[in-house]
Amino acid sequence: DMGMLPNRFPGYVPVADDAGRRAFEILWGAPLPARPGQGAEEMLSRQGRGAVRALWLCRHDPVMAASADATAVLRQLDLVVVQHPFLTETAKHAHVVLPVAAFGEEQVTFTNTERRIQLVGKAVDPPGGLLPAWRQIVDLANRLGSGWDYASAAEVMREIGRAVPAYGAASYDNLARDYGRQWPCTTDKPLGTRFLFEEGIPGQPFSLAPIPRPSRPPCASQDYPFTLSFGHSLYYWHQNVLVRHSETLKREYQILLLDYPDGFVDVNAEDARRLEIRDGARVRLVGVTGAAVTTARVTQEVKSGMIFVPFFLREVREQLYGAGPSASRSSRVPICVRLERV
Repeated sequence: DMGMLPNRFPGYVPVADDAGRRAFEILWGAPLPARPGQGAEEMLSRQGRGAVRALWLCRHDPVMAASADATAVLRQLDLVVVQHPFLTETAKHAHVVLPVAAFGEEQVTFTNTERRIQLVGKAVDPPGGLLPAWRQIVDLANRLGSGWDYASAAEVMREIGRAVPAYGAASYDNLARDYGRQWPCTTDKPLGTRFLFEEGIPGQPFSLAPIPRPSRPPCASQDYPFTLSFGHSLYYWHQNVLVRHSETLKREYQILLLDYPDGFVDVNAEDARRLEIRDGARVRLVGVTGAAVTTARVTQEVKSGMIFVPFFLREVREQLYGAGPSASRSSRVPICVRLERV
């Protein structure tokens, strides 16, 4: 929604759209490039090395989530600035670390995958007079002569409403009256829109199309009988710096770490019995393009024929798929592997 893609402005406006780009140039008072930039994975990969000299990271910890190249690339940059409530692994490589207010210490909005924009109030004051991340950015911009005059997060939200029509009526006052609003939340529909495209796609006939069957059949060969999927883990999640500072999740996280200090692969209990694999045993995952060794966690949480590896196990991911942004994207696609006892 907010233009975090390298080829889109806020509101999903393509950077190559001349009229859309011009509108943002007028709003922001600055010329904007017409060609896409680099994504986060590409910037911090071996392929993107040298294209970026300085990096400002706001509440992001790529060393935990990106490829192994990320640390090497960060060390070569002229300037790395990290804004985060905690001293992350990435912050340890930064030239400047700016501690910021954490969740519950400032008034913010979150937009979930239901398109629901939710206003979350401030519960406590941040320690040591810490500022919200947006306030630090505004202060720096003004010291550099930009003349930004935002006095509150609500004013930033009002500019978002001017930039993104789907957020046009999503003011803090409107969001505070209910459990948020689902965009498009426009002046014509200030209460939001429950179903996206409920009146059809503007300028296009509305139609339903069948979903094609996957081009690749399920894993059924004797050599690679299991379907391996990478994904998020509830207690580790994607970047576990916040997990380590949440007492409830931290307790569960530490229990898992005691049993599986090097991570794990989820194996269905029936498959484990058939292969004579016990819980906690070391196993080897073998695919067409690589192999990796980790620890088996025997569970009923995955179906027979499926195995699951948490996304944060970067070494396992790279040994099976390779390194770099293209391999990272490929790791979102399940592959066929076999499971062996070590």
